[in-house]
Amino acid sequence: MPVLVHTSDVHVGAPLGWLGDRAAEQREQIRRTFASIVDLALEEKADCLLIAGDLFDSGVPPSSDVRLVLQEIGRFTSQSEGAAVILPGSHDSLGTSSVYTSYGDEFARVPRLFILGDDDRTTVDLAAPGVSVRGTALRSNRSTSHQLAGLAPSADLPFSVAVAHGSVNVVPVDPDDHPIELDELAARGWAYFALGHWHSWREIEGASAPAVYAGAPEIMAVDQTGAGYVAVVHLGTDGATVRKHRVGVRSVAGLAVDVGETADASAFAARVRETVSPDPDTILRLALSGLLAVDSGFDESTFTEAIRGDYFHVVPGDRTYHLRLDGDDLARLPERLVIGQFARLMKRQLDETTGEEQRREIEDALQLGVALLQGKDVLR
Repeated sequence: MPVLVHTSDVHVGAPLGWLGDRAAEQREQIRRTFASIVDLALEEKADCLLIAGDLFDSGVPPSSDVRLVLQEIGRFTSQSEGAAVILPGSHDSLGTSSVYTSYGDEFARVPRLFILGDDDRTTVDLAAPGVSVRGTALRSNRSTSHQLAGLAPSADLPFSVAVAHGSVNVVPVDPDDHPIELDELAARGWAYFALGHWHSWREIEGASAPAVYAGAPEIMAVDQTGAGYVAVVHLGTDGATVRKHRVGVRSVAGLAVDVGETADASAFAARVRETVSPDPDTILRLALSGLLAVDSGFDESTFTEAIRGDYFHVVPGDRTYHLRLDGDDLARLPERLVIGQFARLMKRQLDETTGEEQRREIEDALQLGVALLQGKDVLR
């Protein structure tokens, strides 16, 4: 039973500027994680290490990144009987200045390493395990060309694997984002569809065989909650079985905090730690909302600094907090407008209410309603 280890979107050398002073550390982790993928391929006795695009973040990566990749793939092919197949993607597309062209001699020296698109190659036949890998290399960052157009399963080998780097139209996609039609994934005769380009793990429904985005093996952006995996694929006569295997070290945790209910930085930090346990490998994405009193002591930089040492990185994401308007502010809202009429109506209800809990509810409704009528986003 042939075994594949399918990865994609490794993005060796990515700048990761959104991580600030932790970017270099995460770049190094990407390099270590790629080495761990090779370890996994060796442990699984994989017949093929399959990389579905964007192994490099750039078509002209630093030589140190190229050396790392060549060293690790060479380690796999020298310590096993397996082959490595690379499909150039959108970031490392194939062309005259591509890394696969400028370092062509170095890639050619690695035994059993194949680059789809090299010499117009669209097929790599691995006779021993009976696997044919087929794919069309990208030659630009954007394209309307269909990734699977013109590809057909092998008539000679029992297992045909299609590899593509693009966007399946199960969700709205840009027409030049390397389209993949669902109908193309429904074609018969394929054993597995190895997909790349989307950075979170996703299994596509409606395909004739398992069609999987392995996703980026390490976090590339703060909104990628499904990154950190590779696919271990066993090909059999009864169909392919796919195991989602965790390789990523870092992960993202999101947390919504109503800063209007937080007294000071220490209380804020305690509340965050109680909800998301401190972890040096967690990237914390905060969504800050709420209504602040005029005399509130909330200061975003001070509050986030109080928890910065508890996590790998803290990203203040959505900010939807606003100052609570006082009586004079509300009275100045124009009565001829809906916002002014709304404020006066709610103020009358507030004046006529004696219960403390009900007064708080009306006051909150007044403040939120005015903010919404001002076009502010206060309900995240």
